[in-house]
Amino acid sequence: MIGAMTDLSAPPVEPRPSTNFRLLGLIAFVVGIASVVITRLLGLVAPFLISTALPMAYELISTLGLVANVLSLVLGIGALVLGLIVLLRRDAPKGFAAAGAALGGAEVFGAFIGLVQTATYYLGG
Repeated sequence: MIGAMTDLSAPPVEPRPSTNFRLLGLIAFVVGIASVVITRLLGLVAPFLISTALPMAYELISTLGLVANVLSLVLGIGALVLGLIVLLRRDAPKGFAAAGAALGGAEVFGAFIGLVQTATYYLGG
């Protein structure tokens, strides 16, 4: 009778992975969007600064461009890395991770081009 009681015990529980890959994919997506928004805000601010006719408007735009591109590059690399971590996981949901990696990769490329453009402003002026 005692042996029959042990057969009714709960089945062993498989350990769950400690990382929540769905959340990690969502974070990659949000960081990717943030990296894109930063550079787009610069595109909105630049015409406003030019229209103010400040004597230092172009220097301010180039400085803001440098800061925005560096920040966008860092966030883009973060989104790309987080997205790739989730995408390389076999059983993880991949929707947000793929979007975050794509946004991050595109923004890394765009930030690199923006840094080259900003460098030409500094070297040419």
